[in-house]
Amino acid sequence: MPLKKKPCTINGVHYESESAATRALGINLMTIRTRLRSSNFPEYISKHYTKVKRRKKIVPILCTIKGVEYDSLSDASRKTGKSPYMIFKRLRSFDFPDYVCANIPKVSEPPKPIKYRYKVNGKKYCTLREIGDMDGVTKERIRQKMNSPKYPGYQRL
Repeated sequence: MPLKKKPCTINGVHYESESAATRALGINLMTIRTRLRSSNFPEYISKHYTKVKRRKKIVPILCTIKGVEYDSLSDASRKTGKSPYMIFKRLRSFDFPDYVCANIPKVSEPPKPIKYRYKVNGKKYCTLREIGDMDGVTKERIRQKMNSPKYPGYQRL
């Protein structure tokens, strides 16, 4: 069964189908369909889709990194070679005082709790290697002791 052609109009140009528009514009089919449905692209028109109200584009956040001012996080990301997420985390962190943004307040993060996984003779440890260093044996030997009923003082938590 052949697919139904869905004509559309993009920037005033009428296309006989969405796939014809993808070939002419060099845009992915899913991108065209998303734009046909989006209220942010009023020049993309199709009677086969209803426009869905999209949120407004985000206003760029001005930031200063090491004395250099950037127009947005993405601009800073491109020019510094760091990911936008990393830049955002550094803008929030007190550990990076040279990362400054008026819209993003500095937040101190609570320290991560220590996760103890093992208990040997009443003392808690994080790793097998840590126990092995204390006993002067390898972590493989500690693992054997953890699995052996002969050593009741060696427990997994």
